Amino acid sequence: MMLNKNNAIRNLAIAVLLLSSAVAQAQTATGVINGTLNHKDGIAIIFDTDPGGVVLGASGTSAVSADFGNISAFGPLSAGVTRPIVGAASYTVRTVFDVNVIQGGLNSTTYTLSAQLASVAPTGFTYAVDAVTLTTVSQTIQVNAAYGTDIPHNLNLTVLTAAPGAGGPAVGAALTTTINFTATAN
Repeated sequence: MMLNKNNAIRNLAIAVLLLSSAVAQAQTATGVINGTLNHKDGIAIIFDTDPGGVVLGASGTSAVSADFGNISAFGPLSAGVTRPIVGAASYTVRTVFDVNVIQGGLNSTTYTLSAQLASVAPTGFTYAVDAVTLTTVSQTIQVNAAYGTDIPHNLNLTVLTAAPGAGGPAVGAALTTTINFTATAN
């Protein structure tokens, strides 16, 4: 009887172990996600610092700043700023910047770059990109430009030397102007 009792206890212990191992096994569940993707074409314009120009604020983005520093008809200029023209009535300062337009999903191999001033230039100042004088009306800067490469462009600021009130600019005042660029797939 004692042997049967020990066998019963042993069998019960084995059954408890077997049942507890069945409960201790990890539970699993499965699922499926069906993803839908709608591929859209697009175009993006990026401004990069050119090695010969000023260091652009936020270079590598579509909204940058170019700090010319203090400018004058004579005297030192900031790094990356040149003075290609000094005349009796005006002088021009210049920096170079790069435009890189990328595209995806378009049947276009080139683009047209245009630019315009966001507001009228202050008295005594004229802005130009390359040889194109900017106004508040969109002007074509480049046609058939290649995607995916840095293309250098000159940003020119011409300053009249006339006195303030006689057509010349205010002296010593900081100047901020916004130029809007548009890249259009051809």
